[in-house]
Amino acid sequence: MYHVVLTKRAGKGLEKAPEHIRRKSVEALDALQQSFAPVKLFDVKRMKGMEGVFRIRVGDWRIIYEFHKKDGVIVVLEIGPRGRVY
Repeated sequence: MYHVVLTKRAGKGLEKAPEHIRRKSVEALDALQQSFAPVKLFDVKRMKGMEGVFRIRVGDWRIIYEFHKKDGVIVVLEIGPRGRVY
């Protein structure tokens, strides 16, 4: 079980998301508590050139997060539309 922490920026992105994206994003964040990369449930990929950073695709939106294995913590860095978060 992992501890999921949202940055202020990620929290604001989640607030601004359309309702259907917000619901799916919350589902993804809940799944992150069980697995740092819930690939069976969501489209998860490792970010190239960034060690320990992953992204989850939720429609046209992305959840960018960092996995700290030693601490068992997942830090959600940003939630936003695809064009803005990359």
